Amino acid sequence: MIKRLVIFFLLLLPAFSWLLQPGYFPMHDDLQIARQLEMDACFHDGQIPCRWSKNLGYGFGYPLFNFYPPLPYLIGQIYRTFGLAYIDVVKAVGVTGFLLTFVFMYLLGEKLWGKKGGLISAVIYSYAPYHSVDFYVRGAMNEFWAMAVYPAIFLCLLLLVRTNRSRYVPLTALSIAALMLSHNPMLMIFAPVAVAWTLFWLWQEKTFKSLPKIILSGVWGFGLAAFFTLPVLLEQKFAHVETLTIGYFNFLAHFLDLNQIFFRINWGYGESILGSGDTMSFALGYLQWILPALALVFALAIKKFRRRLPLMLLLLLFTLTALFLSHSRSTPIWLKFKPLEFLQFPWRFLTVAVFSASLLSGAVAWLTFKRFSGKFVLILVLTLSLVLNANYFRPRTWYPEMTDADKFSGQSWRWQITGSIFDYLPVYAPLPPADPAGADLGITSGQGTFVTLLKNSYKQEYAVNIFTPTATAEIQTFYFPGWKVYLDGRRVDIDPARDPLLGRMQVDLTAGTHRLLAVFTATPVRRLGDLISLFSWSCLLLSPLGFYLLHRRRRAVNSPVIGV
Repeated sequence: MIKRLVIFFLLLLPAFSWLLQPGYFPMHDDLQIARQLEMDACFHDGQIPCRWSKNLGYGFGYPLFNFYPPLPYLIGQIYRTFGLAYIDVVKAVGVTGFLLTFVFMYLLGEKLWGKKGGLISAVIYSYAPYHSVDFYVRGAMNEFWAMAVYPAIFLCLLLLVRTNRSRYVPLTALSIAALMLSHNPMLMIFAPVAVAWTLFWLWQEKTFKSLPKIILSGVWGFGLAAFFTLPVLLEQKFAHVETLTIGYFNFLAHFLDLNQIFFRINWGYGESILGSGDTMSFALGYLQWILPALALVFALAIKKFRRRLPLMLLLLLFTLTALFLSHSRSTPIWLKFKPLEFLQFPWRFLTVAVFSASLLSGAVAWLTFKRFSGKFVLILVLTLSLVLNANYFRPRTWYPEMTDADKFSGQSWRWQITGSIFDYLPVYAPLPPADPAGADLGITSGQGTFVTLLKNSYKQEYAVNIFTPTATAEIQTFYFPGWKVYLDGRRVDIDPARDPLLGRMQVDLTAGTHRLLAVFTATPVRRLGDLISLFSWSCLLLSPLGFYLLHRRRRAVNSPVIGV
């Protein structure tokens, strides 16, 4: 076991070796540190689950993690507890993602093609060009983690169908929840694939005994993620989600052609544009289509291998369907099914194509029936994969002296708190602010002073002294359902329409000294999601004890009774 892990680490080391040194690097979505900072603040303040981020939105705050999947940042929080700097946390989360991607794919490939096949599938998947694009170019941390979860879901479903053992139910539920907490569009993409995979194995095993457990796993997985998923589904109307599908994010500008997919790596760190002039790579990868093609030729040509042909054809179907949906020929489908527009980029289907093609690649090892040829194929494939692709797994630029202080100051900090400012901006703010929030509280009419007693990720408290008969205090925070305001211990109603510019919270005051308190609380939807998740996670944590007691009961029932 130790020897195998060492081999895995050495094979994968070129993919993340850059992340093992001091410093940091630029990426498209260069907000990873700010998001981790906000998650860290939530844990420090006791806002769990994290929903409101006080620094983002130019300092006006917005409900980032009410809609943005939190899994990578929850994992990052584990590293924060060990005192890692924020830039090191981002790198550590990246290394962890690379390692889990490799391990999960190996375990899945091993079940289908044996150890050599599992190793081939894991290497081909880990070193797919788009895998590097996700992390080093786009900085798409959530999509990167979704790719790690894909093989885990397939593996758990496969084991559950084949064995019908209850112990795989919580593992399947956990893998499903992990995808739901990783990336919303990837869930939409992968869910039909997972369903097809499950139906295929039910048909292959010629039994539906495991179907109730599969359904339970799905329901349980939803329960584990309900604290996040329910608000995403039911509270989108309170945020500017329409901005996710317009302008640069309109899917019509991001289709691929066959040359981009199969032949032109065109490696770069630029952008996706209309047509084929993209300045970053959207290639499937040479080995990622050559090896599946060879495996299929072998399976068709040699009779003894045809019993695996249905599985190989299913994986081929997944690959070709995903590639078709990334191609401009699929435009009518995108126009007909409106929810697809929230995927934003048709080339996101490359995640499924790369996954299924890489899994199919492992069949090459299974189809080599002689011991020598098997070792030769394994060494050849591993060598070619590293030679052809390892050089892509590096950032465009590396800043060895960069620290957290550099990221959280000056223009860099301004970018951290304003980047993607329109994403999930509350609807009560028609447009994002042009200037930073400045003071925590503003006296918009009348005269007075204030002292900030407390301002954390979900609570603000002020001592306000008003000099004029009446005045209006404006809390420099966007209103969003869940904010409750109390004046001298009594709750006051908030009408965000009073501030048509940004939808800030305004309170009328009279002369004298007042205590003003604003607290971000759970709405009924969030509270329901929290309760469902609390129950689901409690069941998950208690499931090992339940399985142990059930096993003991079965042993007691089956044990012979010895009389005196």
